[in-house]
Amino acid sequence: MPKTSNVARRYAAGIFQLAQEENAIGTWRTELAKLDELLQDDVLVAAFQNPSVGVMRRMELAQLLKPELRPKTENLLRLLVEHYRTREIHRIREEFERLADEASGIVHATVTTAIELDKDDRGHYEQELSRKLGRKVTLRFVTDPTIVGGAAIQIGDHLVDGTVRTHLARLRQELLS
Repeated sequence: MPKTSNVARRYAAGIFQLAQEENAIGTWRTELAKLDELLQDDVLVAAFQNPSVGVMRRMELAQLLKPELRPKTENLLRLLVEHYRTREIHRIREEFERLADEASGIVHATVTTAIELDKDDRGHYEQELSRKLGRKVTLRFVTDPTIVGGAAIQIGDHLVDGTVRTHLARLRQELLS
């Protein structure tokens, strides 16, 4: 998954602030989903990647294909088109979702293991992390055979690395020093 850009973070933070002021986080979730879907349209993507298509024409195309968007969402669309930021919409939406979840007490984490975990093991990780953090945790599971065994848990910028690969690397380092 690509890292969120500074541009996406700034747009998402602005939208989130507006959504909080309006008490309309759910509405903005829906609107951003519509906008994300719209800006994935093959015709728009091709037109927006073509440097010979000017801003006015891009806006006309977007207006023709747009679903029913609220005026504030249309303003966001206009800003994205005018500043050549339409490619950022998916990352903006993801960052907005993260901010909204964080505000409602939901933590997102990634668990990396060497083998695919079954449903029971996944549930166990989710329950234990929720208990330890005192918050609801939404997990994404990744399989990486190179870690040999154990697990690595990433929560925001915090990494808990309990993998066999890391333990072996530390042991090697100790033996060499």
